Parts: sequence; C-alpha cells; structure tokens
Amino acid sequence: APTAASHGGSADIECDMLVLGAGPGGYSAAFRAADLGLKTVMVERYSTLGGVCLNVGCIPSKALLHVTAVMDEANHMADLGVSYAAPQVDIDKLRAHKAKVVSKLTGGLAGMAKGRKVDIVRGYGFFLDPNHVEVELTEGAGQDKTGSKKVIKFKQCIIAAGSQAVHLPFLPRDPRIVDSTGALELRFVPKKMLVIGGGIIGLEMATVYSTLGAKVDVVEMGDGLMQGPDRDAVKVWEKQNGHRFDKVMLKTKTVACEAKDDGLYVTFEGDGAPTGPQQYDLILQAAGRSPNGHKIAADKAGVIVGERGFIPVDAQLRTNVPHIFAIGDVVGQPMLAHKAVHEAHVAAEAAAGQKVAFDAQVIPGVAYTHPEVAWVGIGEDQAKKD
Repeated sequence: APTAASHGGSADIECDMLVLGAGPGGYSAAFRAADLGLKTVMVERYSTLGGVCLNVGCIPSKALLHVTAVMDEANHMADLGVSYAAPQVDIDKLRAHKAKVVSKLTGGLAGMAKGRKVDIVRGYGFFLDPNHVEVELTEGAGQDKTGSKKVIKFKQCIIAAGSQAVHLPFLPRDPRIVDSTGALELRFVPKKMLVIGGGIIGLEMATVYSTLGAKVDVVEMGDGLMQGPDRDAVKVWEKQNGHRFDKVMLKTKTVACEAKDDGLYVTFEGDGAPTGPQQYDLILQAAGRSPNGHKIAADKAGVIVGERGFIPVDAQLRTNVPHIFAIGDVVGQPMLAHKAVHEAHVAAEAAAGQKVAFDAQVIPGVAYTHPEVAWVGIGEDQAKKD
C-alpha cells in the first residue's frame, strides 16, 4: 500500500481540517470548522453534497411522501361528501419533481461551501497514515473513478463516512430487487411488492408505493412493525394503514428468492409465513444499514474500528487518535441526520480548542408515514424493563 513517504513526503493539498464525507454530518462539520477559522477541505465521492440523506434518502422520500399524503387526503374527502376523480399519475413528472427538490437543496449547499472557502475534493478517501489521506478521484453523475489520485495532508480530521444499506446475502442481484436508493428512483409502479423489514424506511416506501397503486406485503423478523416508538403510537398508525397491506408477516424471515422472467419468487419461514413461494414484481430490502468504518483504511491512521464497522469515540467525538474525530452513522445508533449535525458542531468546536462535549440525554425520532409518528426518550415497554 502507498504511504506518505512514497509521495516523497509531499502532498497535493494541505489543510488544517479534513472532513471525510459530505452528508449532513460532514458538511455541518466542514462549515463549522471553516467558520472557526480552520482551512477546511471536504472529500466526497458523489457529484453533489448532502450524502445519502439529501440525495437518495430523507429528502427525496419526503418529497414523494408529501405527494402521496395529498392523494390520500383527497381520497378521504369522499367520506366527507366531496369526491374527486381518480388521480392520474405521471410518474416521469413525479420523478422530475423529486429531482428538482433534491437539486435545489444540494445546490444551496454548494453555494454555502463556496462562501466559506471550503475546498471540495471529489473521490474516495483512504488514510495513508495519521496525517495523510489519498483520494481516488471520481467524475460524472455517479462515482466513476478517473484513475487520478491526490494526497491531502491534514492537521486534524473528522470522519463522516456514513453508512450503506445492508444487502441480504441470499437475495440474487436483480434490478427488481432494490434498496431505499433504488426504490426512490421510482422506475415503475409494481403490481405486487414485498418490503423486507418493517422499520421506518420500509414503511415510508410502502406508503408511497401503495398510494401509487401497488399491492404491498411486509415481512418483519421482530414481533411488531416500526420498532422505536411507543406501541400505543404505533397502534394508531396500524389502525389507519391496515388497508395498505395485503399481508403483514411478523416473526417471519425471508429464506430464499428465485428470480424468474415473470417475477421474483420468495420463500418465507416463521409464524406469519404463507405456504410455498410468493410472486412479486419488486422487492425492497430495508433490513437496516451498516457503517462504512472499514472502507477508509482507518487502521493505517491507527484509528480503532469495531468489528461491525463502528468507530468508538469519546464525549468530544475523538477517536483513539486525538487529532482524528468521527461523527454520524459511523459512530453508532441512532443513525439520524440531526444527531450527525449536532455531533459535527461538537467535533469541529473541540478541534478548534473549545471546551464542548456531546451529551445527548435523548434524541428525537420520527417516521414520516401518514399519520406521522414521533417520539423522544424511551417508550413504556422499555421503561417497565428498566
């Protein structure tokens, strides 16, 4: 592997603060560090800032959820004596609307970075040692490598490398099997859809696709949907959303999937498992996310990364290497954008020598389903256990 010494000890870029990743945590850290007078560079492999959240996560899903909520509301008006014709959905226009919302926000971030003189280096970043990162440069709309590399020398670094959707190993590679990113591309509306995982991401996407006309099944290994909020709140949601689902299979796991020309044939095991393989046109795997801690050669910098990919940090978000910090999804649950933003400010301020610490007693969460479900602190069941 290359080291800083193999570059003759020199670097293409030098900075006070390097931020690895430009999601909500990364850009918040970079902007705060720049505001505090640190010469800041941000490394990001995609063509736009904002990470998963702005580009292929929270923001596009909320744009679609707003549209489907209006459709549901209009439908409900018939019960109150006001009827509308059945909606005609132009999926290309809907996709363009979502893209416009994303573009406006990511464009705004680019302007904020420029205004603060934060330099952006586009590519994949890997540590060479505790003070150098090598970036394999990328180009185009995706993340195609150019073959060129740059070395950045930094005094301090904030790792904000995020997480990725878990790919279930028994599922074949097939364009009809998507994660949240693929589901948000809205390539087509399936007749029959399976959502693997009854968490928030899965249920938000189920809301969108069912309103657009898909018949949806949900399979969940646990004993209830939407783990996190108080069960009483979830019951209200279940009562209003029962009509969305053909089957909700709790305490059930997906054990096999065969991709055929006429559909995806899925076999289940468990309490709610139907007999024999079930046919679907689209499968969304929403069985959680895994941190990207093992993807940045953190060991070359001496940074400890846990077995699952999380990076342990102290109350100032410092890793075991004092001048290297880590924030966001890569440091642990909950994997939420607003948690990452708060950690980002603490890390940047600590790096600038301020006396700060991240001491969150509770972190609020919300599911943007219809109705929305929000919570903070522990639920009744957990309180009884404690």
